[in-house]
Amino acid sequence: MPNLPRHLKQLEQELLGVSEDAMLLEVLDGFIAGLLVCPELIPPSEWLRWVWDSEGGHEPVFDSLAHLNKIIGLVMQHYNSTARILAERPGHYGPLFAVDPRNDDTLWELWIEGFETAYKLRPAAWQKCLAADPQTVQAMSGLLRLVNAVQPDQRLSDEQYSTLSATAPDNIALWIITLNEWRLANDDPANLPPAFYAPPATKVGRNEPCPCSSGKKYKKCCGLN
Repeated sequence: MPNLPRHLKQLEQELLGVSEDAMLLEVLDGFIAGLLVCPELIPPSEWLRWVWDSEGGHEPVFDSLAHLNKIIGLVMQHYNSTARILAERPGHYGPLFAVDPRNDDTLWELWIEGFETAYKLRPAAWQKCLAADPQTVQAMSGLLRLVNAVQPDQRLSDEQYSTLSATAPDNIALWIITLNEWRLANDDPANLPPAFYAPPATKVGRNEPCPCSSGKKYKKCCGLN
């Protein structure tokens, strides 16, 4: 993806180096957007493991604690940046989409894959958006329609899929802004994400929880060696 800020270029390279199962940058962007607009707070301790393994089943592998902290810091920097834009300058929000170099098609499907992962973490919570005002219902229904469209068993014709794809990139941005506005206006402040998450500490005790969010002690996970 051209013209990325330096920290996103770094993040993209680091994710590619973690494992072949780690999220691509565009998938991570959709994932983070979903986490931020979800009506229920999902803390990093729960969702970070999906970044390292998009299937959520394998343990991450890092060169060192410093390497782990560097990647977590980059992920949280993108999370905080997206949160700030949605809260303070929603008109400037724009999803990160890959572009097919062969035909310049916008590959929104990668982004929606990440959003789907966030949706599946709290499927019941999203029902609030489907019982809200018409604009919010339209936004939530539109995103779910895109999620369904990329499923292997989807039954859209080529013409229907092309029509959907033509408007998907612009609609995604508008729908995320709409959902975020509804969340800010209607949700319990106790369930709202903090404005910013601090980067992880540089020192972790061997018996403390591993900062990779695996749920294991550091000495049993990334500090094993």
